[in-house]
Amino acid sequence: MRREIPQVHKKPGTALVLSGGATKAFYFHLGVLKALGIADVSALVGSSAGAMVAALVAMGTDVDTLIAAVNDRQVYVPHLDRIAKSLDSGLLFRLDTCNLARQSAYTGLEALRFFVSLPLLWRRDLVAEAVDRWVMSQRHASGFFSADAIEDIFKSMVSSNDFGAADIDLYVTATSLDSHQRAVFNASYAFEDANNRFFTGVPVHQAVRASVSLPGMFEPVNIGGRYYVDGEVKQTLSVDLGLALADRVIISHTYQPLYQENGDSVRDMGWLAILKQSMNVMLNERIEVWRDIYEHEYAGKQFVWIHPDPEDRAFFLAPEFSFRPEIQKLIIHSGEVAALKALEKAAAQGG
Repeated sequence: MRREIPQVHKKPGTALVLSGGATKAFYFHLGVLKALGIADVSALVGSSAGAMVAALVAMGTDVDTLIAAVNDRQVYVPHLDRIAKSLDSGLLFRLDTCNLARQSAYTGLEALRFFVSLPLLWRRDLVAEAVDRWVMSQRHASGFFSADAIEDIFKSMVSSNDFGAADIDLYVTATSLDSHQRAVFNASYAFEDANNRFFTGVPVHQAVRASVSLPGMFEPVNIGGRYYVDGEVKQTLSVDLGLALADRVIISHTYQPLYQENGDSVRDMGWLAILKQSMNVMLNERIEVWRDIYEHEYAGKQFVWIHPDPEDRAFFLAPEFSFRPEIQKLIIHSGEVAALKALEKAAAQGG
């Protein structure tokens, strides 16, 4: 059951694995890093939102600088002596007008065909016919939002786009849309096996863009003739990679369902909360299964698992894509509290 990666060599120190989870995970990880520090971190592994945090920190951006960006549309980057834009909704949700126009045109054309054919469909289920035709017409856009702005912000906050220039060994994951392998972009390893394809020579900003390309929202990224999407489509977290890199592995993720008692129910919080809870239950179950396997089969390793408090209702209800400073500060605080609790627990267990 072990997914070992024998080609990867272990180093002293700690491997820090950061999950995806939209901007909510981005700010949660900042809180975690604020509590942890990076003095003992020898490798950073990031997927999706976690890839953005890992890459910025590995390339020299201070955590306090990223946190300071919460309050301002612009932020001073000390190590570059430069003013950079902060990430906001206008940049993240910038419509890809070409894809949107193309898809709208084909959808409109199919709608016109449907109405023209109505006299021939009077004995059929018209709702089913309309839905099927709409679904079948959605083949002409691979994403509706442009990730150009995210890439530009990243470039403005780092001095180099070379993985080899990172202060901390950096590993960014993505998922091959067609071969189903996990891509691991890095500075040291270039090989391929049944589950993974390790890359060198890919610019950091391009690797991060691939890792954050949420299917359906952002267009897949073409790297070396293959298309790549979100890093956690193939594998939720990349703990196996952390295990190959160090004997101490810290994992930070936000896939924590809300625990309710005393007759309260997520059902009473509305459909969006029900969907969020269901997704978190599904992903958390996947994580817990692998957690049991890892801790059983790698008994000599030290694990620190960081996640939101199961009873943190405010964190659970916080939107996944919020750019309101008060929400971002709440999420950062949740990450900081969660990290301190996990470190305290690990210390009590001698980890």
